[in-house]
Amino acid sequence: MKFHTLVLEGDKNTEKEQKTENLPRYSKSAYLHRKQIENRPPLFNRSFYLCRIIEEELRGIDIDGSRVITICAHQNRLHPGNEKYICDNYFHVSIYYLEPEEVYALNEAKQDMDSTVIGEILEHTLIDIAHRNNCSEDIIQKMESAFISIANHHFMREERIDKLSKRAKDTGLAAHIYRVLSAEVGEAWYVEIIDRKGTVICQENMGTNPDYVDRLNSRLYAKAAWRKNTFMILDRFGNEVFHITVPASLI
Repeated sequence: MKFHTLVLEGDKNTEKEQKTENLPRYSKSAYLHRKQIENRPPLFNRSFYLCRIIEEELRGIDIDGSRVITICAHQNRLHPGNEKYICDNYFHVSIYYLEPEEVYALNEAKQDMDSTVIGEILEHTLIDIAHRNNCSEDIIQKMESAFISIANHHFMREERIDKLSKRAKDTGLAAHIYRVLSAEVGEAWYVEIIDRKGTVICQENMGTNPDYVDRLNSRLYAKAAWRKNTFMILDRFGNEVFHITVPASLI
């Protein structure tokens, strides 16, 4: 089965304890680093955007037959024994436990290096899984190239979502929907309204930032529709979750 979803999870209780530890602060830089660790979001949120980027870059690749791969930055074993890597071929899910030094690196990463540290650990883990499953050199090279591309784009991705971009038949207006993935916003969305001449006549953010909800794969944003001069996004149940009305003066 093709790879689809990547999750990097920590232990919330351990992360909370680490934030409240009374560690010595011998310098201003050490103090600021500790405050940054205390105030930052959980590991799941910190890695959310990178997991979504990796999913897009590795789309269509079969790594180990699993649809969902969960990487655990803790030792709370869901299965008995000391297995580092567990692949369930029936449910098509995998679990991979990081080493203590990798967990430490994630916990102590400085803010300006957070994306690099998380990216390198995710790359090492997924390629290790690929080697454990005797993936071909072609697949390994594709994975390595994908991570090089992610780093070269500064761990950010912005793309138009064509399945949600739609043109109105009566007014000729077009709505282009964009998704942005980055450390600053997590997952952010915005819409551009284009007139018949191709000019952007209005733009609006969708939702709040930062946000850590996979609105595409969860189908919270499932389809789009125009009703006269109002463009709307519907969820998988047909409920309206966003709309923007274009003033008649701009049509």
